[in-house]
Amino acid sequence: MDQRDMTARGPACSVDLSHRVRGHCPVGKGPEAVVVDPERRRAFVACSRGNAVVALDLDRAAPVWRAPVGREPIPVVLDLPTRRLFSADARSDTVTVLDAGTGARLARIAVGSYPAGLGHDPAARRVYAGNTADGTVTAIDADRLEVVGTVPAELGAGSIAVDAGRGRGYCANFMAGSVTVFDTVTLRPLRTVAVREGPCKVVADPAAGQLYVASSLHGTISRVPLDLDGGTVRDEIPVERAPVGMCADPAGGRLYVCNRGAGTVSVLDTAAGRETHRITVGNAPGDCALDPVTDTLLVTNAGSGTLTFVHRPALPGPVRPLVHPLVGRPLPGFALPDLRGGRLRTSREWAEKKYVINFFASW
Repeated sequence: MDQRDMTARGPACSVDLSHRVRGHCPVGKGPEAVVVDPERRRAFVACSRGNAVVALDLDRAAPVWRAPVGREPIPVVLDLPTRRLFSADARSDTVTVLDAGTGARLARIAVGSYPAGLGHDPAARRVYAGNTADGTVTAIDADRLEVVGTVPAELGAGSIAVDAGRGRGYCANFMAGSVTVFDTVTLRPLRTVAVREGPCKVVADPAAGQLYVASSLHGTISRVPLDLDGGTVRDEIPVERAPVGMCADPAGGRLYVCNRGAGTVSVLDTAAGRETHRITVGNAPGDCALDPVTDTLLVTNAGSGTLTFVHRPALPGPVRPLVHPLVGRPLPGFALPDLRGGRLRTSREWAEKKYVINFFASW
């Protein structure tokens, strides 16, 4: 997506390459969460004050569809195996399920009071809603679209991160200044980790063995070991005012932090545990996501009603190892009979899991 494409094919976008920013595209009122489907070249944005989810074509930076949901959708997650979007509608006490291709509403699921956060566990086939006013986490079956249980957390339960390898969920409790760790299979709370007041977002980085916690009231990012034998804050990294959103790039060793009160994104070197530089984006940035195909960072700006595209290769930072372009891409769908009775096996059985394929000759 070069400057000519952004201007000609997405006329609503303004382009400013001098600040390492590719463009600012209007998406709606109060955009908060954003998720990316790199294979189908789509981004999905929850517009909290517009009570809608908006789909954009990533290559043209142009809207594809806009779907009404409940009141004040804040987070949104994408379940790739079913191509379903889940938005938590805070003021409706519901989770709305949409078809990612068309925006058609598939279900509306009642959860707890003021769900302000979502977590996604594709391996366990679950979506978790953090209910702020109830201090609980509602577990939803991603295939059957029904509630399967509730996890007791603490007051202000919101953002949820999942470490599928360890079978752990981490819920940030804003008012309590804590993180509840729970078992994603049994839905049993395991322990509580005390953090700074006002934790707004949690992100798990299994590759680094770290949980990152954004404390909006203190302007810090806490690092907590994912191993339960640790369970306490390792250290804190200062950023700018009111960090509320984050996303991690494990391959590049970076963490991107949206500083709502400063209109910037802090870039952190996760190995060194320090901020390397900042990117000026729009007003009140809410959250961010990565498009690995074009190496672009997408940032929602709740105060500007825009989505900012940041070209990452222009940013200084650690050198990323060269990888094949197919690494990290979704597995193409297929169905083949197995060697035991000819039972038909499909690629959905292993969706978003790690496995080894052994190719061999049968002669």
